[in-house]
Amino acid sequence: MSATDVGREARPDPVALLTAAVGSPGEPAGLAPALEDAVRHLGPEGREAALLAALRAVLPVTEQWLVAHGCSPEDAASSVADVDRKIDRYGLDGTGLDWLVQVATGCVVAVGRLQFERAAHLPDGTPAWGVHVPEVGPLDPDACDRSFAAAPAVLRRLDPDTTVGTFVCSSWLLDPEVAAVLGPSSNTARFAARFTLLSEPPEPHGPVEEGDDSMAKFVFGTDLASARQAMPTGRLQRAVQERWAAGGHWSERTGTAPVGVPSRT
Repeated sequence: MSATDVGREARPDPVALLTAAVGSPGEPAGLAPALEDAVRHLGPEGREAALLAALRAVLPVTEQWLVAHGCSPEDAASSVADVDRKIDRYGLDGTGLDWLVQVATGCVVAVGRLQFERAAHLPDGTPAWGVHVPEVGPLDPDACDRSFAAAPAVLRRLDPDTTVGTFVCSSWLLDPEVAAVLGPSSNTARFAARFTLLSEPPEPHGPVEEGDDSMAKFVFGTDLASARQAMPTGRLQRAVQERWAAGGHWSERTGTAPVGVPSRT
């Protein structure tokens, strides 16, 4: 047997790595780097195709696991659909392999309008359920109410040994200036009002960079440099650019809400 054959036999199969992680409450440590190592021999051109193929190959397994453990068929299908939705909108690297791995293995689950991360944590390490907003249309308050109301039962069926009492959300949507721009009656402001903001971290540079990058990605659908030069459409995009032009920044804030149905205004 040649050295090449030995190396090929020792190389893990990306689909097998993902399949073994399906149902884990959080991304197994080192899974994304292990996937990168498994396809590194393919070079830059083959890497993306191999990773996308592996992610898509595991989705039927994940969907079946979610249904078998308490998700509705509709929510299970919506959960795994986020892989292709994100890839189509942002690409593999624009989305981030870590996020795609979490979705593809069932760590992030859709319950109605919203997504919930099964193994999130508060800054002090307390277990929490993370809240995410997929790009699937208006952030309707009634639809969000239904998601928050239904999520605890679904998540407890998926992780019956886990006790969680708090929802946590980290997002540009929670920057108070967004609500100031859009008005308190906007869907975005009403979503943000469900959460009590945590104090901002003492290191301002990281959160500032993350906030500006998030605005560029989720509001403009592009990178920061391109977003700064884009022709704005709508009052939020105009407000974002005006703040940048004045030397200001946007933040990615973290808020919490007790499990139950977070209140809204």
